[in-house]
Amino acid sequence: MFNFKRKRYLLLSLLVAVVIVVSSIQIVTAQLATSRVGDLPEGGALLPTGQVITPAAAPGSTFTRLATGLRTDNNADAAEAVTTALSPDGKTLLVLTSGYNNNFRSQNGADLTYPVLDPLTGKPSATRTSKAEWVFVFDVSSGKLVKQQQINIPNTYNGLAWAKDGTRFYVSGGIDDRVYAYASNGNQYLPDAPFILLGHNSEQTAPFPIYDGGLLKNTPAETVATGAVVAPAQTVTTGAVVAGLDLSKDGKTLVAANFENDSISIVDTTNRKVLREIKFFRPGDRIPTGEFPFDVAIKSAENGAAAKVFVTSQRDNEVVAVSIASGQVTRIPVGSQPNKVTLSTDQKRLYVANGNSDSVSVIDTNTNSVVQTINLSRPSDQYKGANPNSVALSSDERQLYVTLGGENAVAVVDLQSGRVIGRIPTGWYPNSVSVSKDGQNLYVVNAKSNSGPNPSNGETTPSGLARNTTFRNEYTWALEKAGISVIPVPKGGTLATLSEQVDRNNGFYNRRPDRTMKFLQNKIKHVIYVVKENRTYDQILGDLPVGNGDPALTLFPQPISPNHHKLALDFVTFDNFYDSGESSGVGWNWSTYARTTDYTEKTQSVLYGNAEFNGLTYDYEGTNRRINLALPQTSSNPSQFNTRVTGVLDPSGKSSILPGTRDVNAPAGDGELNSNAIGGYLWDAALRAGKTVRNYGFFVLDGSYSTTQADPTEPDPTNPLYIPISPNPTADNIPQAVAAKRVLLDKTDNYFRGYDQKNADIYLYNEWARDIDSYLARNELPNLSLVRLPHDHFGDFGNAVAGLNTVPLQMADNDYAVGLLVEKISKSPLWKDTAIVIVEDDSQDGPDHVDSHRSVVYIISPYTKRKVVVSTNYNTVSLVRTMEDLLNIGYLGITDANAKPMSDAFTREPDFTAYKAVVPGNLCGKPVDPKLVPACQDKNVEKTAAIPSLRNQQWWVQATKGFNFEVEDKVDPEKFNNVVWAGIKGNNVPYPTERSHADLRQNRAQLLGKLSLSTDNLSAQAN
Repeated sequence: MFNFKRKRYLLLSLLVAVVIVVSSIQIVTAQLATSRVGDLPEGGALLPTGQVITPAAAPGSTFTRLATGLRTDNNADAAEAVTTALSPDGKTLLVLTSGYNNNFRSQNGADLTYPVLDPLTGKPSATRTSKAEWVFVFDVSSGKLVKQQQINIPNTYNGLAWAKDGTRFYVSGGIDDRVYAYASNGNQYLPDAPFILLGHNSEQTAPFPIYDGGLLKNTPAETVATGAVVAPAQTVTTGAVVAGLDLSKDGKTLVAANFENDSISIVDTTNRKVLREIKFFRPGDRIPTGEFPFDVAIKSAENGAAAKVFVTSQRDNEVVAVSIASGQVTRIPVGSQPNKVTLSTDQKRLYVANGNSDSVSVIDTNTNSVVQTINLSRPSDQYKGANPNSVALSSDERQLYVTLGGENAVAVVDLQSGRVIGRIPTGWYPNSVSVSKDGQNLYVVNAKSNSGPNPSNGETTPSGLARNTTFRNEYTWALEKAGISVIPVPKGGTLATLSEQVDRNNGFYNRRPDRTMKFLQNKIKHVIYVVKENRTYDQILGDLPVGNGDPALTLFPQPISPNHHKLALDFVTFDNFYDSGESSGVGWNWSTYARTTDYTEKTQSVLYGNAEFNGLTYDYEGTNRRINLALPQTSSNPSQFNTRVTGVLDPSGKSSILPGTRDVNAPAGDGELNSNAIGGYLWDAALRAGKTVRNYGFFVLDGSYSTTQADPTEPDPTNPLYIPISPNPTADNIPQAVAAKRVLLDKTDNYFRGYDQKNADIYLYNEWARDIDSYLARNELPNLSLVRLPHDHFGDFGNAVAGLNTVPLQMADNDYAVGLLVEKISKSPLWKDTAIVIVEDDSQDGPDHVDSHRSVVYIISPYTKRKVVVSTNYNTVSLVRTMEDLLNIGYLGITDANAKPMSDAFTREPDFTAYKAVVPGNLCGKPVDPKLVPACQDKNVEKTAAIPSLRNQQWWVQATKGFNFEVEDKVDPEKFNNVVWAGIKGNNVPYPTERSHADLRQNRAQLLGKLSLSTDNLSAQAN
């Protein structure tokens, strides 16, 4: 009887607990439904990914930003903390940043610059820089953080290591191809020169080297490129990047991973000389191995000398073991995209975080073999996306702590059972964990924070003083800040509670069918997915008479972007939608598989922040090191449409790199089409489900290399890789692009050009319409169409086609192409079962009074609600989930599987009314080619009044002189944002800064009135 009563009591208690949990989840969900991104009333913060963070949830924990003290408003605090290192005596903690820590000013407007140290003397040189990566030095002897120092280093990339005696530490110099040394003088750490120069880049003894030391240096391809023509050299020349570091126990040997050279350097720390470089892969080799080496661990002999080094190879999914004495290399297969590692105290075990596999590989360092694989996923969960990226052992080595960048948590692993026993909440994207000497505390650093409003996005100019008097940098990467948590190690019931919190934060309780989406699966058979570039909500739709907009921040009002406005008003205005990514590389990952890999997170911010577009390359749309991985290395008749660029420049194959098709940046499941596969990209899921896919411009490599031609529709004799732009490429038989993903090669319209700011989106629309007509003629459409319309990125004003040579004209071009696409589909017989989805890949190039991630989005279909505002909190992940649900295909990872679809956009009562595109009036006059928009001559077509351009082509060309628009992410976005503002608003209109919501409400009606009046006046003048 006693046992029965006890069991009933326990059962009732459990039921009550479940009810409480479910109730709390429902309350939180209701609060989140229309919340804006940012801090939440109950604590924590809502992210633009849809996740919630609660970094101070663990009892007794503290969470603080990595403050630099450079500004009283903290605008210049540090971002992207990536590595922690505890001193051997456990008293000092180092924290390294590698990301966007650049272009800040003091509050009186002076640039914050720092002297670059002479690499031979360690003394400040005459060269100064605005780049400011940091090493923070904390005294943790009391269990609390006490900052002692912050050391400026211009360029870094993840590597940080103590000498085993604790007297000095070493820092990887990233693209500068050097390793910095700092030694203690008893009170602080000072430069200990000469620094270690790894010798790949030219002029290595200068404060900054020449960034030319990449893998293809001195190959035939580079020689041909630099010797014959100028432009193609930029397709093969890259710089070196030093990443992970480690030292032997005797401190005499340092090993550095040469991330972009597929090698390691073994260094004598006594004389700071490279003893030898062990190359895992050389151009011309056929077997991929040791590529993109990231982290390093040295196993020392009994006398402390270096005996063996273990190196993670991120592309080849292996750890490379190298004998220091013989140089013998052993390849050890591990999980996908291996990241950071740690050795056990006895050096018998190496623990490897596998970023793409959500696992840890345990390697026996004597036999060089994997003896255990620890699964970090929840039981029976098939989806990945936790992004494990660092590991640390408890003081008794019974537990392993693993940072989960994708879950904003630390996993606690019991090593005896090999199972996750709990998770601890952290800040946004944790990158590294260290354990205190006594094992009682965890020190966890994370990469970023919410950004908040950015109404003064870009550089502040003298004309903007009235609106930004303190010269804040409000670029989205600059607003996101790193943090550090000190977390007492939780146990028992506390750990269970925190684990439940992590599950709630990541939406694991959302996994249930949505009735609206289930209904629509029988109605919608085709999705057309349009991705555009870089605009915020306020920048385009801030002037709408409905929704939460700030018209003062609108650069492209209704006369310039009438279809963006009309589509929002005719269908749904989403005024609480956020792009999950900060910039193009991150954004294209979120937009195509609803999350990122750790490779993306580590490299993209550095590419923007301290790589200056040298060394690291744009590896986020199917290419690695500018190589199209979908194409063969060589061919008998090479061109960039059938052969990699190295094979075009060097048909011998001696310059071939990156064998195979594996993409170092891609998620697990990329290109895997068997029915049991999971992950990959949106198109992979569609193809697995038996759906048809057609690609127009996604993940393609085209002929948009820079050209010296004033007329880009003509061949460039100085650049054989340049492909002329054609208004009618199919009729002219001029292929424009080739896919950079193997599974998309036969599904891509090769006459549809990719990202090229010289080109017209109306040309792209015309090619899409030509191709889609072949489907409509059969009364068909692809189930999933991928369409890129990139001209709202802007650029290349000097040689833009069709007279589209100013920002307003390029925006109008993009707007009309969007309108025409919607019109064509809405007038087709297949409108009845088609949805058109339109999003910006990111929102980095515009201001917004709510959040720098807030952007425009459209879902257009007969089942979309009409003329309503939806303020539900949605984001890029929600959008991808919506398309997956409409097409009834599998989810890709934990983020989209846990997300809520955008069901508030839909109704069960269809409206089949067709859409009619509006012609932006500016396209109907000079300097635009009169043949571009035939509808300008049609009196029955609605047109907006032409708004006189404030600036002409010559102004835009001069204002952007020296800007590189040829490839995504090659332009300094802050400088370009400022040019865009000045070019549209003029120098007499100050660049915007943050204002109160009260001010916004007060000015809104007046501003809208003025906008309406000015538009009416222009219309009257036009008539």
